[in-house]
Amino acid sequence: MNLGNSNMRDCPVCGVTDASMVMKFTPEQLCKINSSYSLEKFKRALVGLENRLYYSRCHNCGMIYCEKTWDKVTLNMIYDDVIDHSSSKDKISLVNKRLSLASMWLNILRVEKLFGRQKLDNFKIIDFGCGWGDLLDMVDGYGVSVMGYDEDSAKTESSVNSKHSIAANIAELKLFGPVDVVVMNSVLEHLQDVDKHMKTVKQLIKPDGLFVFAVTDYRAGFIKKNIRKLNKNCPALTKNLNPIEHVNIYNYNSAMASLERYAFDFVATGNVLRIANCFNLKNMSVVRIFNALERLSAKLLTRKEMYITVFAKNRK
Repeated sequence: MNLGNSNMRDCPVCGVTDASMVMKFTPEQLCKINSSYSLEKFKRALVGLENRLYYSRCHNCGMIYCEKTWDKVTLNMIYDDVIDHSSSKDKISLVNKRLSLASMWLNILRVEKLFGRQKLDNFKIIDFGCGWGDLLDMVDGYGVSVMGYDEDSAKTESSVNSKHSIAANIAELKLFGPVDVVVMNSVLEHLQDVDKHMKTVKQLIKPDGLFVFAVTDYRAGFIKKNIRKLNKNCPALTKNLNPIEHVNIYNYNSAMASLERYAFDFVATGNVLRIANCFNLKNMSVVRIFNALERLSAKLLTRKEMYITVFAKNRK
């Protein structure tokens, strides 16, 4: 297999190809923090490709990502043979997982209310990367039409069994659209071709429709801790650091830069919307003040929470 420049990709945020390695892994390190991985099978799938287990930092925008792409054969071997998916499916029954999905749905409704929607009537949602369909379970109801899409057919089979509408391909999604909301919950970090999928999402959303995405959020302090541990040949702090499954690592700034690149107008993060709800805020100008405070804290403070959820409007 060719491991040369033809397998290199641009930074998923700014499109520049100029980066240097900041974190390197071994199969043993990854399997030690991923109980669903079989080390023997993992090594077999990675023969000749072990040198791809690293992250680089973009010299232009600071985004951390995997420069080298993974071919479909290797990815299929890992997802089909190496990973025990039963442990992943078990997570959808966790109370904290249900609470996080409920919080996302409530925040979607809060944003719609802030922009003047009084009731749900022919409200259409696409869950892009729906996985096992747990978000579809949450939002499906009177006045709301939902459709899921995921490239992992093993997961979508569970959604189909739950009687949800699952698109077989992008063309079917486009027939369902344009929609009021597209959700990408823990999806962007998996995508090798972010540009292609973001352009698709853009086409699916109505003008002024809502784009909601959640990504693992790694602030500089957290990254440095991981770099120090990995340089000492110690396991990473979290299994979410995985240069095969999670090829893109976002933080607040790179998430905002992605919105601008694809012409989305930032509304708020999930944190700000929770604050807005506590204070019963009904004015977007006040929400913008909280956004500004969070933007300042993103530059000055490290962050302990694992995820950042972003809400944005599709620019006309």
